[in-house]
Amino acid sequence: MRGSVSDIDIRLLRVFMTVVRCGGFAASQSALNVSQANISMQMKQLEQRLGVTLCHRGRSGFWLTEEGKQVFEACQTLFRSLDEFRSSVAASSGRLSGRLHISVVDNSVFNEDFHLNEAIRDFKDQGNNSEVVLYVVATNEVEQMVLDGSCDMGIGFFPARRQGLEYYPLFSSGMNLYCGRQHPLFKRAPDQIDLEEVFMEEHAARGYVSTTQLPSFERKFLVGASASTVEGLVTFILSGKYTAYLPYHYARHWADKDEIRPILPDKIGYNCLYEFTTRSANKRSQLLDLFVEKLTAVHAQIDDKKFQIGTDIRT
Repeated sequence: MRGSVSDIDIRLLRVFMTVVRCGGFAASQSALNVSQANISMQMKQLEQRLGVTLCHRGRSGFWLTEEGKQVFEACQTLFRSLDEFRSSVAASSGRLSGRLHISVVDNSVFNEDFHLNEAIRDFKDQGNNSEVVLYVVATNEVEQMVLDGSCDMGIGFFPARRQGLEYYPLFSSGMNLYCGRQHPLFKRAPDQIDLEEVFMEEHAARGYVSTTQLPSFERKFLVGASASTVEGLVTFILSGKYTAYLPYHYARHWADKDEIRPILPDKIGYNCLYEFTTRSANKRSQLLDLFVEKLTAVHAQIDDKKFQIGTDIRT
């Protein structure tokens, strides 16, 4: 590869990017639709062409070398430039083209107020020759993929604000504290429980929210576990050993079957805001601007000040 970049190099670099985003060879098999042995062979080929070792993998997991981190950053710049080039060429001929990369928080599809599917439909009905790429990821990955250039847009709930990003409200979602059928509080849930008793039970924390970003009452919980995904939190709840907060729309599957119950929903339940985030508006492509237009059009306007995570105990 030294001195020039061929089509083979571009293909191998895309494999490398996918492996890094998925967190390893095995995890990227479904995304690439090839075997782990094939991925390993392509990665070795890329390292030989570059003349550097990009990553290590073993019992302790998958991690990038310093050279690998540099190549990954360079790849982000390269592929972003290629997409911008395609968009610019297409725009010069009066049509929109290119790839639109969107990261979405996991399990949001269960919320009936989330109309991403309609936005994609309306976006494609414009007749643009584009490709939409969706990444369904944990909450703490959504913003990072926008910040590092992996994605053009991120959709989720964001307790903090990252410098260099802009945020726009979409819809709100109720958050309740839940316990499972085997939990000591289950038979008395939802309302026949004293709040101080709730604080004495072990709690599974949301790993994507820092302590300072929590409502003041949630900081009083006795944390005994944590998870970075909603699926991980419901697993802890179903074990009967922990309480945890879940979005109402996701919890309904188990609540309707009385496998989990909310705890004091009128006192320590609250709403949080789902938003989309992009880099500064003046840096957005025409393709992304069109998608933003369609996404905002299919979501009702809401008061974003009403649905911040910092809501305190209700009186």
